[in-house]
Amino acid sequence: MTVDAAHRILGACLPPISGRWVSVYRFAWAILALAAAGLMVASVISGDVNPAILALRGLKFVVVVAVCSILLRRRAGDPVAALLCLAFLTWTITSSFDFASANPAPLLLDRVRFFLFALALLLFPDGSFRPAWTRGVAVASGAACVLGLVEAIGLAGTRLFLPLAIVCVIAAIASLGMRLRTAESEAVRQQLKWVGLGLAGGVGLILCARAGAALAATSPTLEPMPILWEGMFQLGIVVVALGFLISLLRYRLFDAETAITRSAALAVLTASLVATFAGTEAAIEWTGQQYFGMGIGNISATMAAAVAAVLLNPLHGRISDWAEHWFQRDLVELKRDVPELLKHLSVTASPQQLGSAVLGRINDAIHATSSALVLRGETIAVAGDSATHSTAARYPIALQLGCSVCDVEGHLLLGTRPDGSSYGSDDLDALRSILPELRHSLEASLSIEQLRIDLRRLQYGLCKESP
Repeated sequence: MTVDAAHRILGACLPPISGRWVSVYRFAWAILALAAAGLMVASVISGDVNPAILALRGLKFVVVVAVCSILLRRRAGDPVAALLCLAFLTWTITSSFDFASANPAPLLLDRVRFFLFALALLLFPDGSFRPAWTRGVAVASGAACVLGLVEAIGLAGTRLFLPLAIVCVIAAIASLGMRLRTAESEAVRQQLKWVGLGLAGGVGLILCARAGAALAATSPTLEPMPILWEGMFQLGIVVVALGFLISLLRYRLFDAETAITRSAALAVLTASLVATFAGTEAAIEWTGQQYFGMGIGNISATMAAAVAAVLLNPLHGRISDWAEHWFQRDLVELKRDVPELLKHLSVTASPQQLGSAVLGRINDAIHATSSALVLRGETIAVAGDSATHSTAARYPIALQLGCSVCDVEGHLLLGTRPDGSSYGSDDLDALRSILPELRHSLEASLSIEQLRIDLRRLQYGLCKESP
């Protein structure tokens, strides 16, 4: 088959799996799942594997097989889900061997796993190759897979598979980023964000595990920690699988920004504290050796831990603000811009105009399908899909506007998200932060509106009394 012919085949969107292909897919799924289960049982019976490592691999097996079972049941006709299931089941088998294993069987399966996974990344989420250059990456991934198989069985002495595979996977992940920027649907953007979070966390853990194992093997002075590296490696596979599961099932899609924000804040905070501890301990130890002529020992570790503890709260606040600014910009802009907008509209717009302007901003920021503003039992503004149905029964969330000393009695009503999920605490906290300003602006707008009405009545009365 020529490259042009391959491009023509890859040009169209993959159709849903149907007919006998569903049976073929289920058969391949079952074979791989049984092979993974058999490998786990054999590892338990043989007793050659460290019990802690065996437990980690068993936990990974349970989670990944559960993920693949859910996808098989819920997305049996989705070609992307099928590719991912087969890739994860194959990965479950190959990842149960040691890093340095020379057994050709896991090496062959790992090459196949790479191709299935790279192809799934290139086709995610709708089974089409977008942008167009991803077709070339798919062809290159297939060629790299073939080269890897040839290397694994010893027919070629090259070592080109690994660098080619890394380039193809990086290109596939880059295509996800381009699809995120060009996606027209908010749901698709959220799907890609969940996948990005899973890949960032999972691949990061896997790379750290590989680097740690390689460093421990080449540095005798460092105490090897095989259980730590194994745990990070197996956890990385689980994180990648869960990211794809949430995305494909569209479960709580619109919590992606919250999850990304907290994950990024936790990762940066952990790295900062570790760097602070290591740097402080090294500085104290060096000072002791230079000025006291001896090592301080445990004192340096204790003082370094104390410094890290003192910096925990300030670092947490600053890093949380940074993560929120970068990954939850909609909420940041809501809390920053809406109060300024309300101050302007409170003296120039009617309560109805003010409500309509604010509700649109709220819907965009928290991904609400609809919202309404109710004052004194009357709906004064609605926005979103339910704009023609203004009854409060359509809105499951009601945030009270009034207070014990103010004249405004009303509620901000919120409809559901597009996926039907409930709102996160970050969304509700952002709304509560602007409610006082919204209440004050409505009070001012109502007062000015009443003054206008009274002025018109006075003018009308004066006109009637004049001869």
